[in-house]
Amino acid sequence: MAIKRNMISGIFVTLVVSVVAKILAVWLPFLGAEAIAMLIGIVLGNTVLNHDNFAPGMKWAEKYPIEIGIALMGLTITLKTIENLGLHGILFILIQMGLTIAIVLWLGGRLFKVSDKSAMLMGAGNAVCGSSAIAAVAPAIGATDDQRRTTVATVSLTGVVLLLLLPVVGPMLVGQNNLLLGALVGGVVQSVGQVVGTAALINPTVVTYATLFKMLRVILLTVVVLVFAKMAQRKDTTTAVKTKGVSIPWFVIAFLVFLLIVSFVKLPSIVTNSAHEIAGFFGVVNLAGIGLNLKVATIRKSGSKFMAYGLLTGVVQVVLAVILIKILF
Repeated sequence: MAIKRNMISGIFVTLVVSVVAKILAVWLPFLGAEAIAMLIGIVLGNTVLNHDNFAPGMKWAEKYPIEIGIALMGLTITLKTIENLGLHGILFILIQMGLTIAIVLWLGGRLFKVSDKSAMLMGAGNAVCGSSAIAAVAPAIGATDDQRRTTVATVSLTGVVLLLLLPVVGPMLVGQNNLLLGALVGGVVQSVGQVVGTAALINPTVVTYATLFKMLRVILLTVVVLVFAKMAQRKDTTTAVKTKGVSIPWFVIAFLVFLLIVSFVKLPSIVTNSAHEIAGFFGVVNLAGIGLNLKVATIRKSGSKFMAYGLLTGVVQVVLAVILIKILF
């Protein structure tokens, strides 16, 4: 989408919030730039920046940079990632993701009574990679902006809680084995940034293992988008999702293409490192935009129900992961 003149001020303030969050993350690594950006955004978006002049640009910054970021993530991983995890690791991630999605959908429909699309977004965000997965799934299922923002906020806050707790309780649950700790963190925590931040609070070796497990979840993003798009087509009769075929967002296709390229072609490190940095920053911009656009009224509307939904989902993920680790490893 082209940038219009009335968007410039909103885009500018969103970028400023993102840069400030990146700087603060140096002193607050346990939170991570993503969480900081969202929290600053929520505060400013409901106070000094709660003005119509900023709205168009903040909405643009929330939606479009993350699409480029998701595409560029494909340049940061290869098919060899799957090999490095081994059969047990692959089975762990596949079963963990499948059970997480199934249970989140069940909890959303039966216990918390949220909409089907909100439950799908919660399933994608928790099972795959937080806000990036929600951004990829939302257009494929025809989710509204409020549904997307509410689930992103819920999933991100759940990720912060896990970030603070897992470094403490993780060794108690699976022992001091770095591989198992990496599986727990990489298989449960929501965003890529939060995975790295959580593992870094344990030790550098856990960071390596956790990142590998997390990247397998990211690789499976396209599968999740396809599955949820088909589910939405069956459940929704609106034109937004009822099409002859599944409409896969361009950035998911680009992600896959880039993944295949780096799997078979050796690219200069400056290309892959730059892609990693840009994707990471656009992820921060996305959370800043979401925070700036997430009004208190929307949070009140979702209320404690969504917060309880998110926290219960986090507990379920940890329990599932520990059981699977005990069985598979």
